[in-house]
Amino acid sequence: MTTDAQRWDSRYGDPKWERDLEADPFVLEVLDALGPGGGRRALDLACGTGRHALELARRGWRVDAWDVSAVGLAILERKSHEQGLELATRVVDLAPPTAPEETFDLVLVVNYLDRALFAELATWLSPEGSAVVATFTTDCPDGPSPRHCLAPGELDGGLSGLVAQCAAERQGRAALWARRASQ
Repeated sequence: MTTDAQRWDSRYGDPKWERDLEADPFVLEVLDALGPGGGRRALDLACGTGRHALELARRGWRVDAWDVSAVGLAILERKSHEQGLELATRVVDLAPPTAPEETFDLVLVVNYLDRALFAELATWLSPEGSAVVATFTTDCPDGPSPRHCLAPGELDGGLSGLVAQCAAERQGRAALWARRASQ
């Protein structure tokens, strides 16, 4: 039986993953609204080859990038070195989600769906910290299998312990920016 790590390592072994990918437009809108990182801490979960981790580092965030694929993280490390950017990578299997030892000012989850993780995100954030979730919905014509997609409107209810700041749903994608609720 092939593990998730083996499947993603094989996928990222394809040279097409060496090219630079554009960041998700919703993520860019939120980063513009948040302003320069100024040394604040960000965590890019299921980061793949790191298009968002690199963008965060360019904007002055202290970035941790986690993924199940050592091959994807090696590509990210090479790109960050070539671009003179610092970030920390870590091979992590998010199934089941394991809370980090420290909290973050921003947690990104793009194109990864784990409702158990979504339920815990508030505890991963520092006070006033933000979470950004952007992924496929079941009505995406070229998206992954429906089990890896949100139902249309599913993010409208927000996420537990978080207060929605902005949400969007269009063209088979749903996205949410939310902040940790005041205690």
